[in-house]
Amino acid sequence: MRSHLLLVVFFSVLMFAKDAPKEILVSHNDIKGPIIGNNHTEDLKIFVDGRVNYKEAGNDRKDATFATKLTAQKLQQLTLLLNSKELRAVPAEIGSQIRVLDFDWEAQLNIQRGSSRQTIAIKNFYPLLNTQRPTYPKALIELECLLQDIQRHATKRPAPRGDTDWCPRPLALGER
Repeated sequence: MRSHLLLVVFFSVLMFAKDAPKEILVSHNDIKGPIIGNNHTEDLKIFVDGRVNYKEAGNDRKDATFATKLTAQKLQQLTLLLNSKELRAVPAEIGSQIRVLDFDWEAQLNIQRGSSRQTIAIKNFYPLLNTQRPTYPKALIELECLLQDIQRHATKRPAPRGDTDWCPRPLALGER
């Protein structure tokens, strides 16, 4: 009897795991600054079916969790970028490209492609540098801009305007 119960539980777990959508991208950011003492984290998970879970926490903002779903067009755009030759060529580790003064952004991306995973760790990520010189690979900047857009959509925050919107500018200058 006991073995039958274990067998039923095992197959139930197996069936549930088989039906659960898989993550295609997990992004984790630890951000310190720009005001001394301000720290926050951002965790973004995007699933193969377009579901998005976004969580932010820190001493400079309220802890919050958001859920949304990507449009078919946005999911296709993300999938094409994740599977691009350019993004696959991004190294596993990118060291700091600027001296840390008052702002430190440690980023980690885990991209799942079938049974393989690509991990990209970026020390002191500062994508705004691409507006001045080609610092980071163009595909990485495109991905970060897309992820920030997804986060804004999940939180229902407005898009940045003017000088605070660095995304369009690095795309033109960030070729590498």
